[in-house]
Amino acid sequence: MHQVPSGFELAVIVGDFDAPTTDEIFEEFTVPEKLIAWWPKQAELEPKVGGSYVFSWPEQGWFLRGEYLAFAPGRHLAFTWSWDHEPARPEPQRVDIWFDRVHESGTRIGIFHGPFSDTPEDAAARQGVVEGWIHFCMNLGGLAAGKVD
Repeated sequence: MHQVPSGFELAVIVGDFDAPTTDEIFEEFTVPEKLIAWWPKQAELEPKVGGSYVFSWPEQGWFLRGEYLAFAPGRHLAFTWSWDHEPARPEPQRVDIWFDRVHESGTRIGIFHGPFSDTPEDAAARQGVVEGWIHFCMNLGGLAAGKVD
């Protein structure tokens, strides 16, 4: 996973994963049992456009909530993003994840997360989002090797 050049308003992270199909890597983001192996400690979701999700980290008392805006297995997943422990943003954040086959055993995912403003606070928030996505996607990539935090 790595950050690619982008403007201040959008965090863009791209990475290649060993996955025989784009459907398989898509399921890592949409099947609770698979999701909790690399990202939240608990996950409840309605896997469809208009469905909601709640991801939680009980030890920290953190809850991430949102609604699915796009749900095209193996191609595109989009959802709103709101933490309970952070102040509400003037404009809801959106995450778009695109899945693309890059060779016979690999899938590239592109994560687009925003919007952010050009304030110092949002610059720090954007950097935190980039670091978080890289960390958790490294966990996702490490599943096959049995090296998940």
